[in-house]
Amino acid sequence: MNNQENLFEKEEKVISNGVEILKQLENPNNTLAIQYYELLNHYKKLLKQTKLLVKVSDRQQRDKIYESQQTTISNEKRLTQFLEAIPLGIFVVDHERKPCYTNRAAFQMFETINNPPQTMEEIVEVYDYYIEQLANDFSKQCLPLEQALLYGKSCSGEVILSIEQQQIPLEISSVPIFDQKNRVSYVIVIFKNISERKQAEIIKMRLIEEEQATLAMLHYSREIEEKNQQLVQLNQEKNEFLGIVAHDLKNPLSNIMSLSEIILENQIDIEIKDFIEMIKTSADSMFLLITTLLDVNAIESGKIHLSLQRENILSILEQVLNNYKQSAEQKMITIHREIPQQDYSAIIDRNIVRQILDNIISNAIKYSPLGKNIYIRLFYKQYTIQCEVQDEGQGLSEEDLSKLFNKFTRLKPQPTAGEHSTGLGLFIVKKLIEKMSGKVWCESKLGKGSTFIVEFNCTH
Repeated sequence: MNNQENLFEKEEKVISNGVEILKQLENPNNTLAIQYYELLNHYKKLLKQTKLLVKVSDRQQRDKIYESQQTTISNEKRLTQFLEAIPLGIFVVDHERKPCYTNRAAFQMFETINNPPQTMEEIVEVYDYYIEQLANDFSKQCLPLEQALLYGKSCSGEVILSIEQQQIPLEISSVPIFDQKNRVSYVIVIFKNISERKQAEIIKMRLIEEEQATLAMLHYSREIEEKNQQLVQLNQEKNEFLGIVAHDLKNPLSNIMSLSEIILENQIDIEIKDFIEMIKTSADSMFLLITTLLDVNAIESGKIHLSLQRENILSILEQVLNNYKQSAEQKMITIHREIPQQDYSAIIDRNIVRQILDNIISNAIKYSPLGKNIYIRLFYKQYTIQCEVQDEGQGLSEEDLSKLFNKFTRLKPQPTAGEHSTGLGLFIVKKLIEKMSGKVWCESKLGKGSTFIVEFNCTH
């Protein structure tokens, strides 16, 4: 516009000079000069009009340029607002890998670390640091940004940034922007922190594994249940078989024992008498074993039926002690009774209580050395009646105490005179006393004897 104005000014000046020259001719009769004069004036007017039109045109052009600039600025603002609103990290670099733009989301992805990047250059440093970390294991050209820069390919992938002992999983996509010569001028990198997604995947996998484990457990539980049912059936069949065999053996043994006693009461040869005594002893042991097996069978099959009535426990205890008086004397064992004279009545099954006390007292005699003492105590304690049987035997270790009331238990202490033991007596005692809501336990130290306590519930 300035060049055009200068040109117009020069032409106007030339025309004005021409007009002045014609004025100086002062010859009004010179028709050619007059016509030329009028032509110059007309041209001068046209020149002024043209100048005015040019000024108007330049103003309109400037307005269009300004309007275009404002539109561009507005579009840039809208684009920036759009990019800032996107919850994905956006990172733009030129063909020399120089940063051009980074949105807010890109910086927010690094907020969890101690010194998060604050500028585009710092994000580039983070990326370069990551490249250095991967140098030993991965090729730099395999990364999305490098693929876009080197080969002009749009690509995506997952990488893990390790910063300050913290791992940040990222999903990265790179898109190249080409110039008019089809060369990569810019690369737009879009990356997303996928920590939550990875955590969700881990949780999902864990849930799947737990579900599979649950299904497997259900499958195995069904198998176990089926096996248990089979075992229960087999156990029932075993109990029935033992019951039949034991009953079939019990009657002949009773006959053998009775006949042995009858023979021993008569005058017979000493040698024959010894044989008969051996037969009777063996028959007694077999009878005890069979009776014990029948008791176990009754307990496991739930066929024990209580006959409860009010009974005096002391009378039962005295009866058992009288039964073992001869056995104690044979081993020179002194039995001491520490029993206050009073009523020890409770609602019990007399036969079961006799069986319990019989087992406890026979064990005390069986495991006591010759010439020792056994102390029998009976007393009230709160709402119970307790019977204590204390011996001076070998005592029990912690290991023996832990398995004392189990079935077929073999303990380290052995009967002191070669007496027979089935390993079932205390198992039966525990089951029977619990049947009457009572308790039984043992207090013992190795080498210092044992004390068995049987507790009967008076409120039963």
